Amino acid sequence: MVTRPPWRRLWHLVGGSFLPVFALFVPRGVLLTTAAFLAAVFVAWEITRFISPIVNQWSVSHLSAILKPEQTRRPTGTTYALVASLALFLLFEKHVAITALFFLSIGDVLAGFVGESYGRHKIFKKSLEGSLACLVSCLVVALVMSGLLPVLRLPVAIAGAVIATIVELLPIPVDDNLTVPLISAGVMALLAWYPG
Repeated sequence: MVTRPPWRRLWHLVGGSFLPVFALFVPRGVLLTTAAFLAAVFVAWEITRFISPIVNQWSVSHLSAILKPEQTRRPTGTTYALVASLALFLLFEKHVAITALFFLSIGDVLAGFVGESYGRHKIFKKSLEGSLACLVSCLVVALVMSGLLPVLRLPVAIAGAVIATIVELLPIPVDDNLTVPLISAGVMALLAWYPG
């Protein structure tokens, strides 16, 4: 199994947590403008490097923290995450979007780290150990966010954590930087409609 360099995981954790942390402190207009700007910058960069072999080669050589060698002809996880972030803040209540993004930035990183370091039992192409790490970390996120944002009921957050873990595990042919936050946010939004 190929181990992902530690700085790439650090980028995923810190970079992926920037917008949800930022969202805790700024109004919706500022948040949407920032998310749209960041998503547009990365989409423009992706288009540019796909058009220009020189830009693509330079990107692969110098941006190893966000770009894997096999991503020469497909978008990076960062771009998917930024597009997902913009969609989340447009479509869902802020507390739901923030929680779903933390499921991705924390849960997915720990799933990968534990799975690569200690994974022994395979489920699909992932490991049981990595999925358990994802579940535990997402449940911690759910607990913290429901305490920090009382409008988010704990059972709703727990359901989102479980769904995020399942989606991260399943071999869905769409990048999990899109599926994990969007599907878990959708489930939380649906459950939030029910009184309880």
